[in-house]
Amino acid sequence: MVKPHPRTSIGLLVVMAATIVLASCDLGLWGPSGAGEIQVALLSPHGPEGAAVLELTGGVGLGEVTTALGEAFYEHDGTTTRVVIILDEPGQIEFTVRSDDVGARPSVTLVQVADAANYLRTDLSGYWVELERIEGVTASQQRRSP
Repeated sequence: MVKPHPRTSIGLLVVMAATIVLASCDLGLWGPSGAGEIQVALLSPHGPEGAAVLELTGGVGLGEVTTALGEAFYEHDGTTTRVVIILDEPGQIEFTVRSDDVGARPSVTLVQVADAANYLRTDLSGYWVELERIEGVTASQQRRSP
């Protein structure tokens, strides 16, 4: 029976540990930097929702929050932005937030959700939040637009 050399086993363990650590690191980088907007979409396992509260942490220079299907309320406090979205009619919770640097991805925490009848959900498992970068348009590009 052939036994592996002790240094081979230790080296393999070091490589595996480094791979796990690097895979779990979120460096906050999310593509090229620059001003723009970040679109946030809450995907619900229950279908249409009435309202949600989310917190965005990190990012760079998060600003105005807007939504097309209802009302958006937000408050910035240091590196955290709390967002409340209330829809006119139940549907998918979506909003955009302005960012000084869309290359710095914020982390998102779902705080609360109200269902289509405006009752608070007691279980937030199964929800998913998707983020999409919308890079800004430069002044020269705006002037060329018809």
